[in-house]
Amino acid sequence: MEIRKGKEEDIPKIIELLKMSLGESMIPKSEGLWNWKHQNNPFGKSPVLLAVEDSKIIGVRAFLRWEFMVDGEVKKACRAVDTAVHPAYQGKGVFSKLTLSLIEEMKEEGVDLIYNSPNADSMPGYLKMGWEKWGKLPLKLDFHLSVGRNKHPLQPETWENLETIIQKIEKSNAKNQRQQTNLKSGYLKWRYLDCPLFPYYHLTDGETYLLFYRIKEGKMGREIRITDFFTLDELADSKNKQLKKQLAKVQKLSGARFTSYSGLDYPKQKVLKLGSLPILKAGPFVTLRKVKETIDPMEIDWNWSLGDLEVF
Repeated sequence: MEIRKGKEEDIPKIIELLKMSLGESMIPKSEGLWNWKHQNNPFGKSPVLLAVEDSKIIGVRAFLRWEFMVDGEVKKACRAVDTAVHPAYQGKGVFSKLTLSLIEEMKEEGVDLIYNSPNADSMPGYLKMGWEKWGKLPLKLDFHLSVGRNKHPLQPETWENLETIIQKIEKSNAKNQRQQTNLKSGYLKWRYLDCPLFPYYHLTDGETYLLFYRIKEGKMGREIRITDFFTLDELADSKNKQLKKQLAKVQKLSGARFTSYSGLDYPKQKVLKLGSLPILKAGPFVTLRKVKETIDPMEIDWNWSLGDLEVF
């Protein structure tokens, strides 16, 4: 078995392997999705390793490049994402060998940490390779007593009216103490406008606040899922009322049964108070792995939003 770096010409075969090994799920595998994640990412192209035997790709391991702003400094990170092993080679250590080899490459590159949100089946394997359990993100739910009809347009919104406030958010990025994703130029557009999986929507006054959300169908009914909420200044009462009015309109138009807000920033922000139900520890489960010896990611006072950690 040979381990080599993945190339662009390998992408069609990689997608075939992902489908064969994992099947199709709520997130269909496609070259378009792969290219968005791994080729067009503003933090850089993903490092990809392949296991090859007799000229056939039998395993793939990809890390999604990411950057976090921690105490005003950029920390290089990777998210352990797409991985698959051909059914005939599973249980033979291919997954571990690819993952550990890619970690060594990232160590040589100077990457600070690796993170991901593994499921219950993959969690033990990651823990054996040095990952640590950080825990689940908090989740705030607000159920709506009256459900309106679905009159939400459910189409991607124009991006032009966001250009000014996004530039302001990006400029203020280095000064914030959010301990989360580095909002470098192009990130928000890539993350929310270009995402091929589902449309995201926004609420904004164009000057002081910007909220991203998406509408999700689930077992509990239709959900308004808030993923990121940015404010440039402490909002005046008029702006506070404007945002709440906008959100109430979306709740009515969408016919959603509830609104969710998962992330460490919910308790700290002073604007959106979503009902009286207690905050639950029911968001995505986060695991972290140290890469650079001088940084312990478990000791960082993280302030992740769902937008930082949403699984895709």
